[in-house]
Amino acid sequence: MTSLLGLFDRRGEAFLAGGVGITLIAGLAALTLNNTATSLVLLSLIVVRTGSAMHSLATARRLADRPSGRAWRFIGTGWLLAAASTALLLAALGLRGSLPPVPSFAELLLLAAYCCGLWALSTYSSFVQEGFGRLRAFLDVAILLIAVLGLSWLVLAEPVVAAGIAESIPVFWAILWPALNLCTLTLIFRLSLLAQPGPERSSLALLGLAALIAIVGNFAAGFYLLTAETSPTSRLLALSIVGALVPWLAAIEAGRMPGRAALSGRPRTRLASVESLLPLTFTYLVVGYTAVDAWLQGSIDQLGLGMSVALSLMLFARQGVVAGQSEMRQYAALVDGSADIAFICHPNGRISFSSPSFALALLRSSPKMAGLRLQDVLGPDVDPRQILDQGTRGDWEGEVDFHRSDGSRFPVRLSLRPVLLERHRRPVLAASAVDLTHIKEREGLLRSALDDVAAARTELEGLNRDLEAKVDARTQELQVMVEDLDRLNRELLELDRLKNEFVSLVSHELRAPLTNIRAGVELLLPEEAGMPPGAHDSLRLILDETERLGGFVEAILDLSALEAGRFPLTLEPLDMRREALAAVDRFRAADDFGRILVRLDPGLPRVLADERALASVLYYLLDNAVKYAPAGEVLVAAEAGEGRLIGFVSDCGPGIPESEREKVFDMFHRLDSSDSQEVYGHGLGLHLVRRLLEAMGGGVRAEAGEAGGARMVFWLPIVESIDEPIGTATSGSGAHG
Repeated sequence: MTSLLGLFDRRGEAFLAGGVGITLIAGLAALTLNNTATSLVLLSLIVVRTGSAMHSLATARRLADRPSGRAWRFIGTGWLLAAASTALLLAALGLRGSLPPVPSFAELLLLAAYCCGLWALSTYSSFVQEGFGRLRAFLDVAILLIAVLGLSWLVLAEPVVAAGIAESIPVFWAILWPALNLCTLTLIFRLSLLAQPGPERSSLALLGLAALIAIVGNFAAGFYLLTAETSPTSRLLALSIVGALVPWLAAIEAGRMPGRAALSGRPRTRLASVESLLPLTFTYLVVGYTAVDAWLQGSIDQLGLGMSVALSLMLFARQGVVAGQSEMRQYAALVDGSADIAFICHPNGRISFSSPSFALALLRSSPKMAGLRLQDVLGPDVDPRQILDQGTRGDWEGEVDFHRSDGSRFPVRLSLRPVLLERHRRPVLAASAVDLTHIKEREGLLRSALDDVAAARTELEGLNRDLEAKVDARTQELQVMVEDLDRLNRELLELDRLKNEFVSLVSHELRAPLTNIRAGVELLLPEEAGMPPGAHDSLRLILDETERLGGFVEAILDLSALEAGRFPLTLEPLDMRREALAAVDRFRAADDFGRILVRLDPGLPRVLADERALASVLYYLLDNAVKYAPAGEVLVAAEAGEGRLIGFVSDCGPGIPESEREKVFDMFHRLDSSDSQEVYGHGLGLHLVRRLLEAMGGGVRAEAGEAGGARMVFWLPIVESIDEPIGTATSGSGAHG
């Protein structure tokens, strides 16, 4: 067989010329004779297909070192099966005087030939692929084949069956061959986008031309089969001869490719980018055709729906494989670019994979790394079996010497870690090594340095005694400074207490005048007072500012009471929904009342809280949301957690930056403190909210809202989770707990 393939390898052009001559003779006979013409055409077809098969096998032998060599071997096998199918037709014609009815054993052989060809085109690759690359190519081919076969049935077969032109079985055999050739043409087009310019792309173009010729002949044969008209068999067979000669040319053209292996990785070209869109395009074609057909017919085709779902799932799987391929390539690039020595070693000592730094450290080229064993690296002085056995049972780490190709050696710290693979009974060993050459050199330098250190140690001991005396003197000075700082601290605490009392006193003194001012302005605001429009607006502004200042004073008073521990809290079971509705009702007179929504389940557990403190917490949270979210809903919600009730106040405002979400609870802290701020505040509300919640055994934090804006999350203990009796607490202990 090898000598025969060599003959076709050397004399392929001569056989091609003979095939062209046979084709011309068979074509002339087909135009003039009947059965005799058919017999001659079948005989010619056997010769041409056999020639294409032998030359394809010769090309496969020449390209044995390339990834595409195996594909050409399958193509040659397919042509041999096709020649055998033609031989069966010729035998049936000689015995019966006519071709056998469809389907026959000849069709089954031809179907096997097509399967070989499709398998060859599915596994054809002009470059070395990694595992994820092969899986991605398999999914691409599967999507294309399912899409083409499905569209062939939906577009060509179902209308014929629905119209009653023929039964399903004849339609199947009539559509099968053009559908398979369409699959062949689609796979060839995909490979042409990935192929390198030159003989490879030319050979694929010739295979595509052969598929086109076969499609024309198949459609003609299918038409005659479905319409039961007399089939011009000899002419169709003559067309098949032409279609078999073109692959012969393709095999010759492919044989001109260099025999060396191609580089790994997909080509980075525009055509390769187009190829990656083919599965998506064909999936959209099937889904789009099914949708349009359902819209026109008023019912969904079950086969089309099933294929649409299957293709969509395969497309999602393909995208996952593409993501995994990208991730693995990054890891591979990381290993290849690492300066550390790393390799994979089998339990028998064979090194199957290594990083480029390993070959560089051993002064070996990449071809010389093939077949390398751990014994070759460790040298004859070390028996690696004990190391490999211990590494297989668990981790092994130790210092050894690696031998370079020039006979020199260098020390390394070798680590072996077992890695269990699915296809191996015993784990392989992931090895990493650190070159200790420079470390050993530094160790020698350190030893000499240690001698110098020992000599200087005596001198340091004398200096240390002097230093201890100075430290004792300095310690006494620091003790005096600590006593002074303690005294200053007590004075500062007293000043802080006086400051709080002063603020509380001023706030108390401001409350009464503000109340009188507000009462007087409210008497002048009604229309019955007869104030001019300008004065009325001024009075309204005075009332708003008075209320804002009054709120500020109330906040300062509450905060002062909290700081001084004089804010009494009466913890009792409270209904969060009722308290929230009451807090919202305080905004009834405001324009923003309508956009405050309360979504609280009446069945929520009761919380253990002080009624006045909880009302203040809800008011400040709602006031903060309404002020800083000028538009959109303000939502109040809650849910039961583990031993506590978690409440939410969400708005649709600009939100709070992540870096400021903890600072907003500080006293007097505001996001916008400029003079041109749009919303004025004092920075006390959220601080007071946190202090009140902490005093009641709860807490609060700021988050980003699900639909934008800010969301304040607070929590309080529920009554069912409290084992202690309900009573009265003070704010002093709770605020700092």
